[in-house]
Amino acid sequence: MLDLRSRSPRTALFLGIAFLVLLGGGSAMAWLLAGQGVRAPLRILLVTPPAAPASGLEAAQGRALGALIQDHLEHLGGFAVTSVTELPADLGPLIGQARTLMVQTEPSRQGEDLALSYRFAWGKQLAKGSPVPWVRHEAEPLPPSRAFDAFLRTFPKPVNLPAGSLVPRSAAVFWDLVRSTTWRLQNQHLDEAMQLAEQTTRLEPDCASTWILLGNLRYRQMLNSQAAFRQEQTDAEACLQRGLALAPGHPRGTFLLSLLKSDIGNQREALDLLLRVRRKQSHNPTLLTGIAYAARGAGLLPMARRAMDLRDRLAFAQLQPQAVDITCLYTGEIARFEASLQEQPGHLRSTSGVLPFYRGYLALVRGNQALAHQEFEAAANLNGGYPNILRLSQIYDLILEGRKDEAWKKLREYDQERIGMREPDGEFTIRLAEAYAMMGDRASAMEMASRAFARGFGCTAWYERSPMLEPLRGLPKWQALLQHLRERQLLMEDRFPIGLLEDL
Repeated sequence: MLDLRSRSPRTALFLGIAFLVLLGGGSAMAWLLAGQGVRAPLRILLVTPPAAPASGLEAAQGRALGALIQDHLEHLGGFAVTSVTELPADLGPLIGQARTLMVQTEPSRQGEDLALSYRFAWGKQLAKGSPVPWVRHEAEPLPPSRAFDAFLRTFPKPVNLPAGSLVPRSAAVFWDLVRSTTWRLQNQHLDEAMQLAEQTTRLEPDCASTWILLGNLRYRQMLNSQAAFRQEQTDAEACLQRGLALAPGHPRGTFLLSLLKSDIGNQREALDLLLRVRRKQSHNPTLLTGIAYAARGAGLLPMARRAMDLRDRLAFAQLQPQAVDITCLYTGEIARFEASLQEQPGHLRSTSGVLPFYRGYLALVRGNQALAHQEFEAAANLNGGYPNILRLSQIYDLILEGRKDEAWKKLREYDQERIGMREPDGEFTIRLAEAYAMMGDRASAMEMASRAFARGFGCTAWYERSPMLEPLRGLPKWQALLQHLRERQLLMEDRFPIGLLEDL
């Protein structure tokens, strides 16, 4: 403490004033830092319904435009965006929330021009039982790149950055991008979507969105293919890297690249990428979904759970599940896993067969074979779903029907097609091991479980807890596999302590 008594009156006065200024400045700085620490991000509920018949757009193109709008709000605005395809019946999670904004898009097309009209309402203005106090913004038709710039300038929370490389300059290329994005959600049009996306990258090679879409499509094709060779993986990664070079830190592009890396067993690179981008995009729910995915594949369940909790603070998880939270199955939080399996009309999760497959899988874990049979049958007969999911659903369904010889034959054929190929997704491979184990083929199940480990699936807890893998647990090879799993998981735990996820 300063002793002013030993100083001259003038010195004492000077030091006293200096001390008060320092104290006041420190208090002001503390107040500012505290204000920054407690200030919540802007959370946006983005409603992107099918385009209206009179809009000049195909119904599905409303959602494709919504994805581009979300990319702009996330990448350029740093907002926490949750996208839904219809206005929720219950707006309770938004009511009275000062840092919450609801936006419903109402795009239209006139010739080659785009009008990005929308309406919005602040959460603090919502009241239970009262009509939504919408404020409408009517946009004029403009060339698409200018329409997005105008949208950003007039947004209720302005984003003072140009759209830049996120939108093609050419209107014709822009509409090709929209059509390709629409086809991406439909397996029967995947080849056409790929050809159109490749054309957009040739015509506008400096547009990040075209490269990210092409990388997304190649990644999707790789997952669907029965012969996913290294070159296909390399091509998909190169497209995503090209897009990220043009738009560094792009959340959707970063997320897709992290999924690709995780699925080929490189969770370390996936987590390094996601954590690096999150330093700049600390309020992005999608990045946290990617962290949860990579962490659970590496066996880092506490990190995966922490990422999910942080994500759900930012997203409106009550209105729209952000992912199939398989992490909660592995940790034994069955109710939360089940809640993530809600249908989402028009979403790829619903149309791909993923949701009915995992509802059947959950029923199997619970021992409810009748319900499991019902869900696997629904997934197997879904038109336009992921081929691998549909095929595995059919195999599980045959097992539950007691047709094990037929199931074993189909699984063996599937297995043989995959031998020698560097197909992605060790987590999918463990599902094949479980199918073999259910049929009583312990040797094949053991081989497949070892292959899942070699392909990067390192969640030791699920190897230990899966009821379908119970027949393997007395085998010496199984104990050796668990030892390898634990050793690799310890290395990952040292590299990625959970503290890396604390709020930035």
